[in-house]
This record gives sequence, structure tokens and C-alpha cells, in this order.
Amino acid sequence: MTAPNVRIGVLSDTHVGETLPELPAAVLEALADSDLILHAGDITCLSVLAQLRDLAPVVAVQGDHDRDAGIDLPVSRIITVRGRRIGLVHGRRSRMVEMPAAGFSLVRRRAVLLGLHRGMRRRFGPVDLIVHGHLHIPVDTEVRGTRVFSPGAVYMPEDRETSEKTGIKGRAYMRFRDGLTSDERRPAVGMVTVGPVGFTCVRIMLPGSALRPND
Repeated sequence: MTAPNVRIGVLSDTHVGETLPELPAAVLEALADSDLILHAGDITCLSVLAQLRDLAPVVAVQGDHDRDAGIDLPVSRIITVRGRRIGLVHGRRSRMVEMPAAGFSLVRRRAVLLGLHRGMRRRFGPVDLIVHGHLHIPVDTEVRGTRVFSPGAVYMPEDRETSEKTGIKGRAYMRFRDGLTSDERRPAVGMVTVGPVGFTCVRIMLPGSALRPND
């Protein structure tokens, strides 16, 4: 008898308590059928993990904003599901790499990652899938035979009031995001389905009206 598929809910950058007042109900609805949930960092409030654990077991890693919130989690994890090795990481790099990448992205009005995914692949070694967050944009690509997937983020900067996007850094970042498509700027979670012969990765977009940033 063939074993059933395993459904893995994926999310990142919830920023609850820091930006969003609570985890949107739409997230819980989208992940309700998960057998396992992966959170790729920037949780910023431990209540998020408690809510997710009501749905399924949770594996989480630390994002850069989690350090400021006092949340201590592993920087990266590798889990195995039905023989498939899955690497989980937030994705932030040192400022020496991130700042030039941000600068090139602003000039070209598209994401210039300067080897981000190749670096992940080297650090994890032979894995079938890498799940990450941090960029607040969706990613679905392949690097040296490894699928790399991010559904995007639960919190998107576009949900902030225009008046809050001030300062040189803030205006520059939003200028880059203006080059993204409307779908790329939508809040989302993901679902990875692992079966007997492989896996699929699907992005599940959330209704923007379900997200309410803090005032």
C-alpha cells in the first residue's frame, strides 16, 4: 500500500508584534491541512509558533529580526520527509554582501541576489529542497539540482501607510519593490507536497484585506 503524501505548510516573515498585530486568520486557514509546518524566520513573537502548533508540528529557524525580539532558534535546519532532505534557513547574509546586493537591485529595479541561492546550496550540501524567507518576494528556482523555494512573506512592506516609507533607505527599498509585479507583492504562504516519486511547491496568496499592520 502506497504511503499518503505529506503536506508541508511553509511560511516566512510574519513579523507579528513588530508590524502585524497578530497572525492573520487567512494564514491558519491556508495551512490547516498541513502535516508539518516550516517557518523560515522573522517570527518576532512566539505566539505565532504556538498558533501554528495547534495545526501541526512546527520546525522554525531564526530570522534577523528575531534576535531583536529575544527569540533564540537555530539559524538553519535540515529535516528528512519521506526520504527527501529539506534545508530550512532565513536567508540573511552579512552587510558586506547585502548592501551591494541591495544597491544593484535598486539600480536595476529587480532582485540582484549576488549568489544567494548558490551560497545556500553550498552550505547545505546535498539536499533536495531549500526553503527560505527574508527577501519578501517569491522564489522558485533550481540550483545544481536542488529546488529553492520561498512563497514570499506574510507581511509585505506595501501594507504600510505611504507616510511611513520615509528616509533614503526606505524610499530606495520601495523604489525597488515598485518594479515587482502585483502578484509578487501579495502576501502568501506555501504548500510543499512530498509524495512517493517527488514533491511539488505551490504558493498560496493571501487576501490583502486580511492583514492589518500596527499603527
